[in-house]
Amino acid sequence: MNALVGKLRMVKVMHQQSGVCLFTHQWKWNAEAHAEGVDALVMSFTQFAREIDGGEVVQVHFDPSRSDKTDRSGTIPVASTGSLVMISLQNETIQAVLFHDRTCEAASSALKAFLHRILQRFGDLFQHELQQLQPQLLASATPTSQEREAVEAPFRRFEIELDSQLMPSGEAGTMS
Repeated sequence: MNALVGKLRMVKVMHQQSGVCLFTHQWKWNAEAHAEGVDALVMSFTQFAREIDGGEVVQVHFDPSRSDKTDRSGTIPVASTGSLVMISLQNETIQAVLFHDRTCEAASSALKAFLHRILQRFGDLFQHELQQLQPQLLASATPTSQEREAVEAPFRRFEIELDSQLMPSGEAGTMS
């Protein structure tokens, strides 16, 4: 694995209109964290951007607390060192979101290109499934864990695409 892959935290593909998560892959993420919380965070930023200027969320930076190094919630922090970045791309059907460690500009560009490939490939590969699931996705604003499992099941094969074809391969030179 190259240095760029070491910067990756998590990728999510979500249904654009409903915000329902279709696919998640974690490289290094807090195993105790609830997926619904991350989904809600992404949806909050997306809704906030729409309400401000009708635009899209492109990038969000999360910096570690400087004054308080302890986690008040009692859970293990997602990122105990360094900063975390969320980048987002979307089309008319889906939104792809990538969480990664803060990097240099060259690495950041490579990660955006990686996310663009994910968005494109997921949309192309699952166009039929997305059309079929559209009514179900719009009807269930807050899916139960069983509904969530059923929605994500057809998209699990994207894991193979992610591993075999889409993983970044040092295209931005030295990543730091």
